[in-house]
Amino acid sequence: MSLEGRTGKREQVRRFFDAVAAGKWVTLVVSCLLLFLVSASWAISTPLGASPDEPAHIIKAASVARGQFIGEITEAPAVTRVQVPSGLAAASKWPCFAFDGAKEADCIPEVKNGTDLVGATTSAGLYNPTYYAIVGLPSLLTDDTSRAVMLMRLAGGLVASFFLAITFCAMVRLGNPLWTGLGFVAALTPMVFFLNGAVNPNALEIATGAALLASLLVVVTGRSSHDRWWLGAVAISGFLLAQARGLSPLWMALIAVAVLTFTPWGRLAVLLKRFDVWATVLILAAGVAVSGMWILLTGTLGSMGVFPGAGEVGRYEAFVEMLVGRSFDPGLVGVFGWLDTLAPSFNYVLWSFMALGLVVGALTVARGRALAGVIVCLAGLMLVPPIVQAASVETSGYIWQGRYALVAFVVVMLIAGVAIGADPRMAAATTGLRQSTRFVGIVGGLVVIGQVFALITTIKRYSVGTDTSWLDALQQAPLWVPPGGTVIWLVVAGMGMTGIIVLWAWAFRGSAVGDRRVNRSVPLESSVNAGAVVS
Repeated sequence: MSLEGRTGKREQVRRFFDAVAAGKWVTLVVSCLLLFLVSASWAISTPLGASPDEPAHIIKAASVARGQFIGEITEAPAVTRVQVPSGLAAASKWPCFAFDGAKEADCIPEVKNGTDLVGATTSAGLYNPTYYAIVGLPSLLTDDTSRAVMLMRLAGGLVASFFLAITFCAMVRLGNPLWTGLGFVAALTPMVFFLNGAVNPNALEIATGAALLASLLVVVTGRSSHDRWWLGAVAISGFLLAQARGLSPLWMALIAVAVLTFTPWGRLAVLLKRFDVWATVLILAAGVAVSGMWILLTGTLGSMGVFPGAGEVGRYEAFVEMLVGRSFDPGLVGVFGWLDTLAPSFNYVLWSFMALGLVVGALTVARGRALAGVIVCLAGLMLVPPIVQAASVETSGYIWQGRYALVAFVVVMLIAGVAIGADPRMAAATTGLRQSTRFVGIVGGLVVIGQVFALITTIKRYSVGTDTSWLDALQQAPLWVPPGGTVIWLVVAGMGMTGIIVLWAWAFRGSAVGDRRVNRSVPLESSVNAGAVVS
């Protein structure tokens, strides 16, 4: 190759690094694809109906796609009767392995195809139909029941991956990518991808919550001259977040308070003089209003069923139990299947270290409004679950699961990473470049191992059961295997997560050695006060 050709290729690579470091469209597309690969691996490697209440969500999605937003009310709390294809109507029979980790997935009855509409019940009947309309539409494209479910899962995973990609693009703008990137990968626990690969509205709530926070921070810190693009991301993610689940408006309020706390009054006054900002606020308000009307008309929050503790546990007792005994629920990192498959111990250790490191680091180095924003988010993560559970325990019992607070955990990780990267002592990207690159490589490598290990542990659970040792599992024939086999999806998940780590490393190196148009050593709060923007 000629000298000119090599020079041209180096120039193309440099431009790509700059584009990644700046969080431009190439970053959005590539990161969305990589995140989708991991989500799709979980979607295809999980047996039909093998996530909490997935049969109910499948039936709800299929009915909404066919124009039935609620269906016929029954005597059971939150349960409605709808008309769906006969193949999907049998979804409640699939999870024969639910709550029993030792039972393999080969017990699933024959999945039959059927297009005739028949009656089926769903405990998700009163839920907001927005998420279900998105994931239910693919069920109209095929008469094959298994394929319809997989398309539903992939549709939900793609939408969630898109909003997580928006989050990544925003995070690499918000200070030193070494720390903001760490916040992003710490937020991506294996449970996030498990939910992305299931028919479950938790996935939409988590992804849109992350995108809303990160996009808002880009706007209020003035880190982009293309504010309208980011305001569009705020409007879309915020509107969908409000519709995701019954408690989503509450998490949305937490994000709003945290961002307002983070924003200097001078910058807020400037933003509130702009028409496009007010238009975005109106869209967000409309989203909350629509969600509130649905909740009031259907009584969703008051129809949660009856669980252990109902009528036996008082509000004060429930509050203390949730605050002290259940604050750090393993479901934040990974409890797969029907709460019957724990993630490997390695995952709990790794994500606990990353989470604790980010929170302690943010509380140590952050100052002023950045510190206040972190405290608000942390308080929300710690106090909202006890308050909500205490309010409903007398009638519903203990209903709270770790995944319900996963959006708050993700928000804490993201804002902690931003707060650390905003500190002028931590923002000098060129300091210790070699050591920092090694840090990204080590942490990123551990994250990839953790993600793949979680996936293979879950596949093992359905293949040979949790009561089978790893050695025996390697020596005996599996009773169930995912479509296409096990190895291919482990490779795909590993490639997707490795790609995200590479993007993180490139963003950091690009900010450190590239032709920068913004001095990232300037703290975010100072940039806001000065009205600074980046392209």
